[in-house]
Amino acid sequence: KMTNLKQLGEFGLIERLRSRLNTRSPRVKKGIGDDCAVFSAGANTVQLTSTDALIESIHFDLKTISPIQLGRKAMAVNISDIAAMGGTPYLALISLGLPTSTSTKFIDKLYLGLQTICDSHKIELAGGDTVASPKHLFINVCIVGEACKNRVFYRTGAKPGDQIFVTGNLGDSAMGLKILKAKNKNFGAAKHRNALVKKHLEPIPRIEESSLLARSRLNVTSMIDISDGLTQDLGHLCSKDNLGANLYEDSLPVSEALYNVCLQKKYDPHNWTLQGGEDYELLFTIKPEDVKNLKRLFLKANTFISHIGEITNSPKKITLIRENGSKVSLKTESGFNHFK
Repeated sequence: KMTNLKQLGEFGLIERLRSRLNTRSPRVKKGIGDDCAVFSAGANTVQLTSTDALIESIHFDLKTISPIQLGRKAMAVNISDIAAMGGTPYLALISLGLPTSTSTKFIDKLYLGLQTICDSHKIELAGGDTVASPKHLFINVCIVGEACKNRVFYRTGAKPGDQIFVTGNLGDSAMGLKILKAKNKNFGAAKHRNALVKKHLEPIPRIEESSLLARSRLNVTSMIDISDGLTQDLGHLCSKDNLGANLYEDSLPVSEALYNVCLQKKYDPHNWTLQGGEDYELLFTIKPEDVKNLKRLFLKANTFISHIGEITNSPKKITLIRENGSKVSLKTESGFNHFK
C-alpha cells in the first residue's frame, strides 16, 4: 500500500485519481488521458466558464476543514458561479498543487468530496494538472456549463424600481468561520454553532433555484452569487449602471442560529447579514410586476426567498432603511477583499 507521493509519482497519482472518478457527461467526448478534454456544445445554448482558486492558509485551514469538505467546497463555489448566470454545469478541470508530504489517504478523501458533489450535479471531472507545491496545498477548479441563449443572467441590467431578492439566510457562513477561529467555544447552543459552521464548510450552490428562475418567464434583470457579502455584491449589481439601492433592515433574512449567537454575544445580526462573505446565496433583481409570480414559483422550491429591497437611481448609494424608518448609508467596500 503506497502512502506518499514520492513513491506514487505524478502518473501513478493521476491513474489513482482517474480510477476513482465515475461521473460521465454525455457532452464530454474525451475526458482524462489526452492533451485536452473534448466536449460538444448544445444548440441554442451559450457556454459558461469560470475558475476559482483555493489556497491553504488564505481560503482554508486544514486544522478546521476535513479533506472531504474541502473537495466539496472547492467544487461548490465554482458551481455557484454557474448558478449565478442561470446555467447548468457539466464539466470541470482541476489543478492541484500538493506538498510532497501529502498522504494518499488525504488525496483520496479530497477526491471523494469532489466526486460526491460532481455526482449530485452530473458533472464530469475531465482532466486537470497535478504539481508539487513547496509549502501549501492549492486547488484550482475550472468549470464549464451552459445556459439557454436568451436566459443568461448578468450582473448588469437592473433598472430603478426593480425589486431585490435573495435566497436563503445571510451571515451564517461568516459567523461559522468566526466560531471555527475562536479560541473559546462559548457561542450559544451546540446545535446553533454546528449549523453555522456547516454553512461555512459545506456551502450549497443554488443551482436548483437558479434553474427554477431560468425556466420561468420571470423578467430577472440581474443576478450574482454572494461570495463577498451582501453590501459589496449588491454594489456590483449597481456600479456599472450608476444605480443605488434601498435595503429594508427588517426583511434581511437571519437564521435562528445566527440570531441566537448574536443575542448571546450582543452582536447586531444585521452587520453579519450585510457584510458576511461566502454565503453563496443568489442575489437578484426582478421587475415589480413579477413579484407575485416569483413568490408563487418559490412555494415549490427547497429554499425560501426574501424580498429585501429596491433598486434606486442614486448612483452607487446603498441605503439601509431601519425598522424605525431612519436611514443609514452603507459602504459597498465593506465585504471581503483579497488585496486590502
